[in-house]
Amino acid sequence: MRAGEIEHLYVLGNHATPRHVDFVCGSGLFQSLWFDLEHFDIPTHELVVLNMVARAYPMTTIARFKATDYQSVMRVLETGVGGIMCSMVDSAAQARQIVEWAKFKNPSPAPGEVTGLRGWNSGGVDGRYGTLSPADYVHHQNNEVAILCQIETEEAVAELDAIVATPGVDGIFFGPGDYAHRIGKLGQISHPDVVAAMRQLAESCKRHKKFWGTIGPGRENYQTVRGLGAQLICPGGDVRVMINGIRELAKTFADYVPSNGNQPPVPAPAVTPRPV
Repeated sequence: MRAGEIEHLYVLGNHATPRHVDFVCGSGLFQSLWFDLEHFDIPTHELVVLNMVARAYPMTTIARFKATDYQSVMRVLETGVGGIMCSMVDSAAQARQIVEWAKFKNPSPAPGEVTGLRGWNSGGVDGRYGTLSPADYVHHQNNEVAILCQIETEEAVAELDAIVATPGVDGIFFGPGDYAHRIGKLGQISHPDVVAAMRQLAESCKRHKKFWGTIGPGRENYQTVRGLGAQLICPGGDVRVMINGIRELAKTFADYVPSNGNQPPVPAPAVTPRPV
């Protein structure tokens, strides 16, 4: 990110397993993994294992969750993630609180290092079970573990520049799905109003020398967000891979007609919830 390069991010939620992590990391196609704790129940002890598998490769891991309290932030950081993505950040005050929870107080901070009031525990995975010196542990956590705030609402866009400028916030991740939903453009992540908000975000991040990212599903969306300057781009992940993969697999027998002359049965439609 600091070198201005683009990182491609693979998201795991439904199928966040050690073998899936090993498979994706071993492909060499992605630089970062995104574990989605916001929408999926990935317990802390499982997140530790997923991070351990990823550490066998030159990969960075990011965990997304709603940072509502100190303990949730601290426990995710102690699993050994390379960064946290905090969803639904609507104000600079929220961003400042997250930074305070995530950063240690350092008696000898490096130039530009932002500090906070994180509780001390160097005996976890992130501290290499107490084998790192306190100085090295604090330096790494304060300077090399990224804090991203996710912009997804009109309220956040209204306070965008202040959120971006918050010391200790390394980058911003724009959520086009939620933002489109909030402004009445459900499912229209490429709507001009959504793109306009992303452009505003890009300009703010450039002014404050912060990186930003977003999702880029499909070639057209990917090209759009890359053209706007996104450095951390998620083209999809486990669910998208399974959908595309099973459809590709089905092409193998797409021309098959049973011997009785009938067409293969049409798959049943997805179940629609019954109206209340």
